[in-house]
Amino acid sequence: MILRRVSTKTVLIIAAVGLLVLGTWGYAVVEDMDPFHALYFLIISVTTVGYGDMYPTTIPGRILTLFVVPVGILVVFGLGVSLSADVLWDLMLRGGAGRIERRVKSLRDHFIVCGYGRLGQEVVDSLKRMKGPVVVIDLELERLRGLEEEGVLYIVGDALEEGTLVRAGIDRARCVITTFSDDTRNVYLTLEAREIESDVTVISSASGREARRRLYLAGASRVVSPQILVGDILAKSAHNPYIYQLMSDMMSGDAPGETITQIVVSEGSDLSGKCLHDFQELGVSARVVLIRHEDETVLSPSGEFCLEAGMVLVVVGRTEELNRLDRMASS
Repeated sequence: MILRRVSTKTVLIIAAVGLLVLGTWGYAVVEDMDPFHALYFLIISVTTVGYGDMYPTTIPGRILTLFVVPVGILVVFGLGVSLSADVLWDLMLRGGAGRIERRVKSLRDHFIVCGYGRLGQEVVDSLKRMKGPVVVIDLELERLRGLEEEGVLYIVGDALEEGTLVRAGIDRARCVITTFSDDTRNVYLTLEAREIESDVTVISSASGREARRRLYLAGASRVVSPQILVGDILAKSAHNPYIYQLMSDMMSGDAPGETITQIVVSEGSDLSGKCLHDFQELGVSARVVLIRHEDETVLSPSGEFCLEAGMVLVVVGRTEELNRLDRMASS
């Protein structure tokens, strides 16, 4: 059974409803009241109004009142504080009536980065360089200050809660990326994201091979272990330094000249049904170095290779050429 985290507000609402039902029933039984008067007496007791027109006349009724009044005050006061905090949070931290969240609602095909620690910051920086729309989720507002000025939107909240992921637009997102150092949180977040939006791509970080296995079982689309990956890159870059330097420059897009990216051919797009030799007629000079389709990978495809919807192209070219080709593949 999957354990899901429940928000404090939800707990308080359940407690208030339970107190209302059980308290009304209790007074109706021990004080021999009809349901209306039992409810009336419960309300004036919990709110400490006490008009003096009604009071418990039996020992069981007074014992029940000793329980109902303090518990009711805690529940009602707690619920009021919780609701007021939401309003104040919206006004003070999200720019008045959820200004940032209104911008989030306009996003489509964006990346949701959960956690803005050291790894999350690196992920966001890379996505910014690739001009991808990003929404960051983190509990600590201090970490997120200044992101909006950099063109990155954010949600202050717990990414493990359904409401937070919904506010971040998971139903319209291209991908959810989990960057927590705690593997358990990454697993829970993967399960939560899958339950809300079964088709969303979930990419998760993991501390090691066992964590990778659990995350794949939880439904992660891809799992990356930074420690394993860095170790592999360090070893291979020592063996083939110039190849890895070239790939690093092309992937980052920082170096002048050509860069590399992947493009997905959409159904009914301008590229669907075209062959690679047709790129010249389309005015595209970018080069396709790899094509991935289902379980097949084609390296250095010839000009006679024809494209189909769903194919993923790995393309080398200048940024403006790649952007143009991406628009053609998705239009």
